[in-house]
Amino acid sequence: MRKGETIPEELRNRFVEKMASEAMPREQLMRAPNPRQVSDEDLIAILLRTGSHGCDVKELARRLICVFGSLKALITSDWRTIENRVEEYNRQHPDNRLKGFGRVKCLELSAAFELGYRRQRLTPDDLHNIKVRTSADAHDVLRPYFAADDEQENVFVLPLDADSRPICEPFLVSRGTTDGVIMHPREIFKHAIRWGANSVVVAHNHPCGNPTPGPRDIAQTKALLDVAEIVGVRLFDHIVLGGEGYVSIRGRRLLPFK
Repeated sequence: MRKGETIPEELRNRFVEKMASEAMPREQLMRAPNPRQVSDEDLIAILLRTGSHGCDVKELARRLICVFGSLKALITSDWRTIENRVEEYNRQHPDNRLKGFGRVKCLELSAAFELGYRRQRLTPDDLHNIKVRTSADAHDVLRPYFAADDEQENVFVLPLDADSRPICEPFLVSRGTTDGVIMHPREIFKHAIRWGANSVVVAHNHPCGNPTPGPRDIAQTKALLDVAEIVGVRLFDHIVLGGEGYVSIRGRRLLPFK
């Protein structure tokens, strides 16, 4: 544009409308006495920062939530799931695509969601003040380490001292497939011995959502109990998580725990 020329009124109005629409979500958060009063769309819009041609950022956030069916389904997804779902939606809706969703934006969203998820975890000081006396106690500590939408089985181990207090955060020892994972006693008890643990809690997830232990789970737990007897580190429990629930193999009395 040459010096002295003015911006056409239509172009100026479109620019002002775009800027206003994209600033609105941030203003909503700034003005709200409680962030819980801000809509889901506004919060996601703040993370997205900008919209795309013909779609302001708030509408883009609304469409993204609709693609996943719910806010919970979106914020429990990792970056690969977000990327794949958006690509699938765009293939099925070529005339109403979600534009501006490259890998970087998917990574940024996933990082923000993961930080919010980790906020649920206990701090080292909190862990030190907990006593794991029951399977429910163990579940409360371990649950935040499992992603609700994880499509692979994961095995975490929580080492406990002689007073049944966690020595450190639960650590991941194995990652498997959608329908199985290898729980090698060597890996589980290697870390337990390294930390000087008196006992351990083992936990793994069932991506299918059903926490009922299968024959393989029972067989692997039996192997862990046998090794625990040899190395002198007690296996307090093996917890299986699925959906919103869990099953304690010890609580079900499926094997002779000590």
